[in-house]
Amino acid sequence: MAPQQPNYAVYYVTGRDLLPPGVDFFQHLDKALSGGHVSVVQIREKDADNGEFLEVAKKAHAIAAQHRVPMLVNDNLSVALCLPPSVGLHIGQDDIPLPQARKLLGPDRLIGISVHTVDDAKRALAEGVADYAGVGPVYGTQSKAGITDDKVLSPRGAADIVDALQSTNRERRLPCVLIGGINAQTCVRALVGATGLHNYPDGVAVVSAIQARTDPDVAAAELDEMVASWQFRRSFGGSAISLQGETASSLVQAASSLLTLHRRSNLGPPLIQTLTSHVSSTLSANIALAFSSSPIMSHQEEEAADLGRVTGGVVLNIGTISAESRRGMKAVGREANKGGKPVVLDPVGVGASAFRKGCVQQILNDTQVTLIKGNAAELSSIAGLSEVASRGVDSGAGSLSDPVGLVKKLARKEKCLVLLTGKTDYLSDGRAVLACENGHPMVGRITGSGCALGVMLAAGMAAACNKAKEEGEGAMRGSASMLVDANGKDVLVGALMGLLSMTIASEKAAGRGDVKGPGSFIPALIDEIANLRPEDLVQGANLSVAE
Repeated sequence: MAPQQPNYAVYYVTGRDLLPPGVDFFQHLDKALSGGHVSVVQIREKDADNGEFLEVAKKAHAIAAQHRVPMLVNDNLSVALCLPPSVGLHIGQDDIPLPQARKLLGPDRLIGISVHTVDDAKRALAEGVADYAGVGPVYGTQSKAGITDDKVLSPRGAADIVDALQSTNRERRLPCVLIGGINAQTCVRALVGATGLHNYPDGVAVVSAIQARTDPDVAAAELDEMVASWQFRRSFGGSAISLQGETASSLVQAASSLLTLHRRSNLGPPLIQTLTSHVSSTLSANIALAFSSSPIMSHQEEEAADLGRVTGGVVLNIGTISAESRRGMKAVGREANKGGKPVVLDPVGVGASAFRKGCVQQILNDTQVTLIKGNAAELSSIAGLSEVASRGVDSGAGSLSDPVGLVKKLARKEKCLVLLTGKTDYLSDGRAVLACENGHPMVGRITGSGCALGVMLAAGMAAACNKAKEEGEGAMRGSASMLVDANGKDVLVGALMGLLSMTIASEKAAGRGDVKGPGSFIPALIDEIANLRPEDLVQGANLSVAE
């Protein structure tokens, strides 16, 4: 008889070497399990001999049984066989083969397997022996020796492995937990990033996040709440944005209505934190103000948590990259995800150097972005294509053989909106693609216009979050994939509102008689954004649904 599957939400792996000084292991374990927030516990003894391991496991099992928490031991078949049949075994790729372990343990014990590659996952699923899999290491970790950078999967890398734990016909599925560097700061990002196109993780396995705390019950409760919140979002709406029945006209009308709310919101102008090039900071700040938003241009890691409580949206722009700004982007992105705030990533010149590519990959691993904005060269670089070469911040859109396919594929891969800018702008959620023909070439003749567009996109999506707050629907109808507290369609409409506002305002500014060139265009653009009316979007939008 197959063992009953437990809840894998918070899977606690012990490690006595990580205990706070002077703390008794068994008292600590009892406290960790006491609140009912640890769903599975695994006893791991890296340096103990069999006798010591068995004594620790026996005492631990008594505690686990008292709290009705399923228990396994790590990598030691002999110890497992000396314990009651309710105790399971977790093994690694270099340990006893799964079929042999099952034969010796019998059909009633839980058996888990560590998987590090897609092939590992496919083999575990095909064998049909394991009851669950541990996928990792998702991040670097100090709790296990030998974890080098090349072995770290990242959340996005783990997604392919998670997908491989479900058969293509969906008839067979192996539950899984993510492990490696998971803690309160990385938990949600790991769960979202490791969710594949066809499968999802069932929970997180943690070591030091509980073991190293003096309040393990609180630590477990925090993690349990994060996993439960993510599971609720995923089960409620998933990552899908339903545009069924929508037309270009109806979406423009929705953007116009959102602009009305944005200009008159009872919640006031959203604070947009922008980490951007010093060259473009002034223009971005002025355009934020013109677009009924409040700018703050802070790069400091130290104030990320405080600002994260009051910001409405965030822009991460790699125009100028320093060690300070990289640390700031990691902290700001984390706080935005934690608070359900939209995050715009502007990968300026990402294809120009390996350093920039590495920076963007790190941002995507650390933060669940809501929207990636870039030209053809930049998005091609992120997608791993070589159709368009990147030169720098003035790199044009170039030409793509399939721009619609690019934005859809990248949006699905990164679980976010993608905006491809150029003569025609393409905005996609991974399913639908909107093509916008608005805009004026004069925008390309001034520095910082793209950075300013990022601010307007963030402000538009922040307006969608304000709409959710005013209507009382944010938390319940949030999009699981984008970690934003708003209806998924409204987030898309918010991005569209920001895009149309910038492009239509640029047309109006360029058409003014007092504009003689780029120097006079900048103040005219700011004025036209400030004076833009909701009806201007309806009258001026040149939008179509490309697919």
